Amino acid sequence: MKSVDKMTLGILSHYFRAAAEAMGFVLQRTAHTTFIKESNDFVTALLTPEGEQFAYSVAIGTQGFVGLEYSHFINQLAPWEEGDVAIANCPYLTHGVASHLPDYQMLKPIFVDGTLVAFAWGFLHASDMGGIIAGSILPSAYELYQEGIRIPPVKLYRAGVLQKDIRQFVLTNVRIPDKNWGDLTALLAALGTGEQRVKQAVAKWGLRTVEACRGDLIDYAEARARALIERIPDGEYSFTDYLEDDVISDMPVRIKVKATKEPGGGLHLDFSGTDPQVGAAFNLASNGRHPYLCLAMFGYFRSVDPTLPVNSGLMRPIRITAPAGSVVNATFPASCGVRFALAQTIYGIVQSVLAQALPGMVPALGAGQATILAVSIMDPLSGRRQVTVVQPMVGGSGGRKQGDGIDGCDFSQGALANTPVEAIENEVPIVIRDYRVVPDSAGPGQFRGGLAFQIDFQVFHPDTILTARGMERFRFQPWGLAGGAAGTSGDCWLNPDAPNHKRLGKINSLTLEAHDILRVRTPGGGGYGNAFARDPAAVLRDVQNGVVSIAAARDQYGVVIVDDAATGATLDAAASEELRRNRTAKSDRQFDPGPGRAAHEAIFTAPVADALAELLYSLPSGMRYYAKGKLYTSIRALAAAGETVTAAMVSAMKPDLMAAMGLTEKVRLQAASPHGV
Repeated sequence: MKSVDKMTLGILSHYFRAAAEAMGFVLQRTAHTTFIKESNDFVTALLTPEGEQFAYSVAIGTQGFVGLEYSHFINQLAPWEEGDVAIANCPYLTHGVASHLPDYQMLKPIFVDGTLVAFAWGFLHASDMGGIIAGSILPSAYELYQEGIRIPPVKLYRAGVLQKDIRQFVLTNVRIPDKNWGDLTALLAALGTGEQRVKQAVAKWGLRTVEACRGDLIDYAEARARALIERIPDGEYSFTDYLEDDVISDMPVRIKVKATKEPGGGLHLDFSGTDPQVGAAFNLASNGRHPYLCLAMFGYFRSVDPTLPVNSGLMRPIRITAPAGSVVNATFPASCGVRFALAQTIYGIVQSVLAQALPGMVPALGAGQATILAVSIMDPLSGRRQVTVVQPMVGGSGGRKQGDGIDGCDFSQGALANTPVEAIENEVPIVIRDYRVVPDSAGPGQFRGGLAFQIDFQVFHPDTILTARGMERFRFQPWGLAGGAAGTSGDCWLNPDAPNHKRLGKINSLTLEAHDILRVRTPGGGGYGNAFARDPAAVLRDVQNGVVSIAAARDQYGVVIVDDAATGATLDAAASEELRRNRTAKSDRQFDPGPGRAAHEAIFTAPVADALAELLYSLPSGMRYYAKGKLYTSIRALAAAGETVTAAMVSAMKPDLMAAMGLTEKVRLQAASPHGV
């Protein structure tokens, strides 16, 4: 098909982006739950008939789903008719379009004079999808069946007629059917807006122009993305990081990435050596290729070239190797409710790859997490539970070469908005007692990290159930960059100001009693550059603003601040110069992972971790998580006895491990074969 001229392409690029954003604003303004209308956990876009995004909402909604592949979803329900609307939520049955069960996915075909021109698509996060716990997302869930109702791709509307049996099925199995249906009707309105805008485009520019434009926009975005990848120096770059545990154990989950620049502006991200899928809800059902595996690349593209069109073309230059059965490419029925904690960790890993390739361009690591606090409160009259999200708690971003990190807002979570206190208190019977940034929570550096957030909220009903998914960086701090120090860890307390207060750390599920107060603190971002090179005037300003203490100014930055009752905080320049001259400067190493990760890697060195992964993948997939627990116990026991664990020692554990699990030689050989068991 003949391409459109550049002028027309530019006009239609903006037109269709505006159409996708109009869909998003319709959804936001008509939704029923706070997580949609306030926190913006949704996306709207326009797709080609083959299932590629040619227009994506940028001004509103999350940016984490650029480049999803919809062809399997679409083909399962062909043929399509005008007035059809499809719905689904299962990660495995949609081949990765849905990433966990609470995300309703909806597709509507757009026909003009009998020709399928496009699909309007959107997703929203439902505050409840049934399952083992109110809110549906329990970090310790070990299989998908516990996480809620599974909806395969199915038509909710056929030729404009609501399929009442499908609607009943979708709503019968959730705790807040009225609110879920309210959100779904808002999404239906959004899809209708997309349909209207596409038909208007055809009426104005003609069918052939719109059809040609769809592919041209995707090709154009791909070409621009490849040009940006070409700026990366040739070579291989690698980095390893961790989910610090999987909630049901204290075993970190290792994610290893090797990035290789390829000819023609391509990039290969190889996740070989990453840990197998886990027996908790942190797995990603990626189908081997998913935007969550390369989100930091989209951040790089948009930072370097803000005018870049956002559509599936950005995903095309990126080739991904994600071993089946790994935590980044889980197989059914692995649970995946907290999959975004993994996506955040991967974001930081790819960010670190870019930091190696493009020094000075990339910030230090931010909080690397979004703690989603959800409460389930019993209605004493009906016995039913009201479920809502209290707040998405995001920590500070990393310091940058050109400035400090952003307080309470990480770069990878910029689209996730705070819920206003008034809105949440109107929604459920709780009171927000305190909501603030945390002093001394930023990683020190020439440019400090962003400060952490802290919230205190009080409940008034007994038997209130709280879940907190996505809590990360409680043990392994956000890394500092270019001599900057690691950020601070997150934490959590019950009744923090009471004599019987309790430090909770990470939460899986927590039952609160009437008048309990919960305090949650997020991590602070890592620092950038040597803290002793920070402008003393900037340190003084932070002290005056109450975000850095006088003690931290002295200990972390070598800056002496005098607090005078008459004049307030002032800088003692001479004493600061003397202190900096006589103290040892902070390390100038590229990455500062903090003491938590350093302690883990003192035992689980890179060779040991590689040998451990190799051993696990030689076992039947169903036995790997159990075997990992056994191996961790053995390795830690050796280290506690003073042994230096080696890769050879790990490999030698295999026969005893096989015997302990009752695996025969035949099963071992089958597991090691290319086809598995």
